[in-house]
Amino acid sequence: MFKLNLKIALRSLFKNKVYAAINIGGLAIGLTAFVLMLLYINHEESYDTWSPELKSVYQIRERHSFFTPDNKEHLQESNDSRVANLIREKVPQAIAVTKVDPDWDFRTGNSVKVGNADPIIVNRMKDSDSSFFHVFKYKFLQGSENDALKAPKSVVLKQSLAKKIFGEGNVLGKVIKVVAWQGDEGIDLTVTGVVEDPQTPETAGFTAIMRTGNKDKDPVNPTNSNYCQVYARVNEGVDPELLNQTLKKVYVDYQKSTAPLKKIEYKSYFADGKYLQLKAIPLTEVHGNRPFEISWLEKLKPVIAICVFLLLVSIINFVNLATAQSVQRAKEVGVKKVMGAYKQQLIGQFLLECTLQSVVALFLSVILIEVLLPSFNTQFHVELSFWHNPNLFNMLLQLFGLFTLVTLLAGFYPAWILSNYNPAAVLKGNYSGSLKGIILRNLLVVFQFIISVTFIIAIIVMQLQTNYLNNKDLGFERSNLINIRAGYDQNLVDKIKRIPGVQYVATTTQIMGNAFNVPEQIEYNGNKISFNTVTISMDALSALGVKLLKGRIFSKEYKQDTINTVVLNEAAAKLIDKNPIGKSYKIADEDKMLNFQIIGVIKDYHNEGFDKQVLPTLYKVTTLGGTSSTNNLIVRLNSDKNAAIIEKIKVEWKHIYPDFLMEYTTLDSAFDKVLENNKRFMSMIVLFSIVSVSLSLLGLFALSTFVAKRRTKEIATRKILGASNIQIVGLLNKTFLVLVIIANLISWPVAYIVVKKWLNGFAYRIDLPLYPFFLATVVSIIIAVLTVSIQARRAALANPVKALKYE
Repeated sequence: MFKLNLKIALRSLFKNKVYAAINIGGLAIGLTAFVLMLLYINHEESYDTWSPELKSVYQIRERHSFFTPDNKEHLQESNDSRVANLIREKVPQAIAVTKVDPDWDFRTGNSVKVGNADPIIVNRMKDSDSSFFHVFKYKFLQGSENDALKAPKSVVLKQSLAKKIFGEGNVLGKVIKVVAWQGDEGIDLTVTGVVEDPQTPETAGFTAIMRTGNKDKDPVNPTNSNYCQVYARVNEGVDPELLNQTLKKVYVDYQKSTAPLKKIEYKSYFADGKYLQLKAIPLTEVHGNRPFEISWLEKLKPVIAICVFLLLVSIINFVNLATAQSVQRAKEVGVKKVMGAYKQQLIGQFLLECTLQSVVALFLSVILIEVLLPSFNTQFHVELSFWHNPNLFNMLLQLFGLFTLVTLLAGFYPAWILSNYNPAAVLKGNYSGSLKGIILRNLLVVFQFIISVTFIIAIIVMQLQTNYLNNKDLGFERSNLINIRAGYDQNLVDKIKRIPGVQYVATTTQIMGNAFNVPEQIEYNGNKISFNTVTISMDALSALGVKLLKGRIFSKEYKQDTINTVVLNEAAAKLIDKNPIGKSYKIADEDKMLNFQIIGVIKDYHNEGFDKQVLPTLYKVTTLGGTSSTNNLIVRLNSDKNAAIIEKIKVEWKHIYPDFLMEYTTLDSAFDKVLENNKRFMSMIVLFSIVSVSLSLLGLFALSTFVAKRRTKEIATRKILGASNIQIVGLLNKTFLVLVIIANLISWPVAYIVVKKWLNGFAYRIDLPLYPFFLATVVSIIIAVLTVSIQARRAALANPVKALKYE
C-alpha cells in the first residue's frame, strides 16, 4: 500500500510541476530562514559550555559609577582589584579566585615580537594572576595547570596562537616580547603552557594569559583603584542566593571599615539612592546579561519573529496551494472511496505526498544554508557551520522536530479536506468547497498580507530613520579626521604636525568610537550638579570642528586655560545658567576646593550611539580633578591626499615606536560602526520582506486559481449572457481587493506598534509619518490586482462551452 501511495504521490507531483515547485520552494525558503536562526541561537546558548566544571564558576560584579555611559551607578564587570582578595579571605564558599584584564574597547591588542622578527598585533592577550587556570579548567597540551602561571613573567598561549607564532612543535621555554602601548618598553615573557582552543565560545575569551606581576598586588594608596574582572570558583551545590548574601555582607563591612582611609563618609555610599552591592553571576548567564548592553535574545527577538512569520507564510502557501488543487483530486478521492478506501488511508496518502515535498524542501534548505552561511556569518560577526557544528546532533534533532511540525501543519488540513469529499456528489460533478474552507483560506491570505504590509511599512520607516541618522548634525566635523589609538606624546605630536596636510593634532577622552566618561559633581550657587568630565588638549575642540555657541574655546593665548577654565556643552549649560559665561563653580579635590571659570558653550556633539542622549559635559585642559589618560590621538587633515599623509604618519610612528604597530580609525568609520547594527537589521528586514511579499503573492495566486476553478460554471454562464473579459476580471478581483484592504486595516495598528517600539530605542528619532502606511496600502493593492488579474484573465479567456460541457 505504501509503495502504491508513493507512486501516486510522485505522479501527482510530476503532473503539477509548477504547484510542486512553488510548494517546495516556499517551504525551503521558510525552513532556511528558521534553521539559520536556530544555528545562531544554539551558538549564543553554547557560551561557556566547553567544560562541565564551569557550572561552579561565577563572575563577580561590583556596583559603582566609573565607566558607566550615564555616570550613574550600575552593576559592572569591572571591579576594584581588592575585591578578589576580599573574597579569598572572607567568603568560605570560594575555592579559587582570579583577577584578569577586561575586554577594553579602546585597546585592540598587544604588540608581540619574537626575536628579530617584525612585531605583530595579537588581540585579547590578558594579564592575570597565578590563579586563572585554577578557576577556568582548560585542557593543557603543553605544560600543566599547577605550574603554568606559577612564576611571574610567564605566559600561556592558546593552541591557535602558538601555531601562528612558532608553528608546530614544543614551545615551552620560548620567549616572546610583549609591548602593551606605544611608550611601553615591553616585557619578556616565557611560554609555560599551551591550552586547547575550546570548540564553543567563551565569555572570558583570550588568545594568551600573561602573568606580568601587575595583578599580584593592589594599589597601596586606599584612594586609588585598579579595575579588573574577578571570577571565582565555588564549591559544587552552593546556593547562589546564599552566596550573594555572604558577598553583600562582606563587601558592606569592608567598605565601612575602609571609608576613613579613603577620607570619605560611609553615609555617602547611600546618598541619592546609592547603595553598596557585590554580586556573583553564574558564568553560563554572563554572556546573555552584559552590563549596558541589550541581551542577545532581546536583540534577536524581532529577527526570530520575522523568521517564524516567514515559516508561517510558507506553510500557509502550502495549504492554499494544496486546497487549490483539491478540485483536480476530487474525482480520484471519489473513485477510491467507492472502491472501499477508508478516510484514514486517504489522509495517510495525502500526508505522504506532503512529507515527500517537505523532504525535498529540507534538502534544498540544507543546500541554501551552506550557500548563505558565509553571508550570514559576515552579517552577524560569527563563524557558524552546519556540518561542523559542535552541537550537530542536537541541531539535527531540532531540525527533525521542525520538519515533523511543518509537515503536519502544512499537510494535515489539505489531507483532511480531500478525504472528506462525498463520493456520490463528486462523481456527479456536484461538489464545491465548504463555507468554512473558504473562510479559512481567506483568513490565511489576510494573515499573509498583514505580515507583508507590516514589512513594507517597516522598510519605509527604517529607511527614513536611517537617512535621518546619516544626515544628522553630529556637532563636529567627522570627515578628514582620524583617531590613532595612542596617548598624547609631545615628541610624536611635533613630528606629525610638521607633515604637510596635517592641520591639528590633539587628544580627548571623548570621541566617537572610544568615549571615556568620568563623573564629577560640582557646586554652583549652593547646588550640587552631576556632570560628565572630559579632559582634552588645547587644540582638541578646534580639531574636532565643534560649533561655538557662546564665549570662546581654549586658546594658548590665555595661560589660565591650562589651570582653571572649562567649556560646557549645551546640555551642561542648561543646568548652570541661561548665560553661564564668566560664571564659576567649585569641585572638591581631596582636602581642598577648586574653582573653575566657564569661558564658552559649544553645541552638543555625539560621541556614542544614537540610543543615548548626549550627557551634560564639561571640557577642561587641566588634569586637576580629572584624568588625562585618553588613548585617543586625533589628527585633523586638510588635504585630499589622506592616504599619503597617513603613510607619512606611520613612518614617523615607526621611528619612535619600532616595537609597536600604529593602529588608527577614521571618524567616518567610527560613525558607520555606530549605525552598523541598524544597517544590518535594515538589510535583514528588506530581504525577508521581499521573500514574504513574494510568498504572499504565490498564496494569492493559489487562492485565485482555486476561486477561478470553483466558479468555472458561473464565469461561463456570465460570458454567454454577455459579460466582457474586463467584467470577469473585475469580478474576481473584487473578492481579493476586499481581503487586501482588510489586511491593510489590520496591519496599520500592528505596524504602528512594532515600528514605534523600534524607534523608541533611539534617543534621536524621526516623528512617525503617515505616508508609509498609505504607500504600503497602495503598493499591496497594485501587486494583488496584478497577481489576481493574471489568473482572472486566463479564466475569462477560457471557452465557456467547454466549461459548461465539463460541468
